[in-house]
Amino acid sequence: MKAFSIFLAAALVPAAFAATITLHNTGVDASDVVVAPGDPTAFWSLSAKPAGATESIGSTPFRFNAGPYFADNAISAWVSPNANGFAGAGGIYTYDLVFDLTGLDPTTAAISGVFGTDNDGSISLNNDAPAATTCFGCFFAPTPFAFNSGFVAGLNTIHLNMNNGGDPSGFRVELSGTASVAENGQVPEPGTIVLTCAGLAGLLLVRRRLVRA
Repeated sequence: MKAFSIFLAAALVPAAFAATITLHNTGVDASDVVVAPGDPTAFWSLSAKPAGATESIGSTPFRFNAGPYFADNAISAWVSPNANGFAGAGGIYTYDLVFDLTGLDPTTAAISGVFGTDNDGSISLNNDAPAATTCFGCFFAPTPFAFNSGFVAGLNTIHLNMNNGGDPSGFRVELSGTASVAENGQVPEPGTIVLTCAGLAGLLLVRRRLVRA
């Protein structure tokens, strides 16, 4: 009886563990390897641009470091709309990183990292929910950020706004994150948990009657 009670208590707690969210830093190729200066990169794509900009929506940036920018490293690097570091038009360029939380519990997701922009800029999750982290002329040192809410099931988007106040211009993002996942790889539905509990409670009642008999 005691062993069955222990089993019941354990069954009522959904098994979960922390899983790494698949994310991609700036300055890397499709294999997450930092590319050579001037080479095109992957993952971060242009979703909005200022009037007069010639870059194509959906295009990815090129690795570029202007020198005053804080240093690249082995896993991330500065990027710019063009290989020579010139954005071409003044105003705000928005680059997006789409990532997938399918099979993960969005209420437990957390992402943190650092970013920089030339000139001003901001980074946000799912259209500024929660509020964006902003920085002003933040290319001499990295600016930390964190997202601990605002995630949704399935596809999510991180937005990087870069305000080009004069060429050259660029941005850099380095990030990582985790979220809980059920033991079977799926987030349990509340109704499923309730039904499971009810079924196990019924089994316990039947067992008690059998023991008394």
